[in-house]
Amino acid sequence: MPTVAVRSWARPAVAVLGLIYLVLGVAGFFLPQTAHAGHDTSRVIWLFSSSTVLNIVHTAIGLLGLLAARKLSGAVGYCWVLFVAFTGLTAYGILATAFSTVPQDPVNLNWADNWLHGLTALVALVVALGGSREERA
Repeated sequence: MPTVAVRSWARPAVAVLGLIYLVLGVAGFFLPQTAHAGHDTSRVIWLFSSSTVLNIVHTAIGLLGLLAARKLSGAVGYCWVLFVAFTGLTAYGILATAFSTVPQDPVNLNWADNWLHGLTALVALVVALGGSREERA
């Protein structure tokens, strides 16, 4: 009996998400204007704010995404965790950006980050729901 190849678009989508966040996180550590610790809303990478906490989170999310992309079950599980975490991060970011007057916010989010995290949560939900269906080749 011949083997049947199974394809899913979830794994490549998770790999791309992981790569985007890995690049964003690593760039935050090495660009001269963002390498210093502490809260400063003027430090940005392209449009996105940068802080030590955010760089660590983005790097970890990127590495976990690349590891999760190895198997379909890992990719789908990663997307569910990403959806929940980034929905919460988006809610925190909107509240922190709109209403915070505290100068010591450790995450240092801006509106571009809120959009990035919100869109990431939506993409993760779509991949988790639709990507778990395997297509037979």
